[in-house]
Amino acid sequence: MTKTVVILGAGSGFGFAIAQAFGQQGKHVVLAARHEDALQHMTAQLRAADISADWLVADATNSQSTADLFRQVVQHFGVPETFVYNVADTQLDRPRDTPATHIAQAFDVNVLGAIRTTRQFLDLADTDIPRNILITGGGAALNPVKATTTLSLTKAALRSYAYSLADELADTAVYVGLITIQGISGTSDAMQPANVAQAYLQAVADRNQIELRYPAGEQNESEFSALKAVMNDPDRLQTFLQEHPGVNAFLQQHPEFLAD
Repeated sequence: MTKTVVILGAGSGFGFAIAQAFGQQGKHVVLAARHEDALQHMTAQLRAADISADWLVADATNSQSTADLFRQVVQHFGVPETFVYNVADTQLDRPRDTPATHIAQAFDVNVLGAIRTTRQFLDLADTDIPRNILITGGGAALNPVKATTTLSLTKAALRSYAYSLADELADTAVYVGLITIQGISGTSDAMQPANVAQAYLQAVADRNQIELRYPAGEQNESEFSALKAVMNDPDRLQTFLQEHPGVNAFLQQHPEFLAD
């Protein structure tokens, strides 16, 4: 029977690329997110590439919604082999003027959603059955700066949870892997979603590292600080934008970055 991979937070960037990568390995992929139209479009793209794919609407902040997601997956495809938590509130903000309500909302999305859904996934079967939990982390957890206040603190909390969960499950057949993405989507060859997705395949192939940093190694500077330095250097900016078209997309999605 074909093994199923459930990707919660299946957007057009990393989520789609992760689905494509697992699908190319012969896995059945189930894309889950809040927006039905986008899910239908991505699923059609995968099927056109001869990848076995389905979609289900689910909201990571609603425990009943995600419980229904797993119930439907088990009903139609059996207990999934791999669960990917790829949901994130990536809005940028500053430490002194961010409303507490926004911080609470981001914490619900970035941390509590992962806690609720990984527990639901674990409850689907005994822990002596080999399965995988993959959590998308971020370099902001390691190198916080003023522009990434809430993103950094929530990704740091998510990282802590992933390590704790991995420790608890260390003597079981369930693998927990944290993929710490140290960059901004599309801003370099390494950060093209298709290349980032390979880290998820490596994680489940090796099953021996709690945390995989992509690109590999430690970075002593936030990717946001590096981008800000380029944005403040007119001599470098035009060439940089030509070489990294993904930056324009990032800036359009995060106009608050330029206002910092």
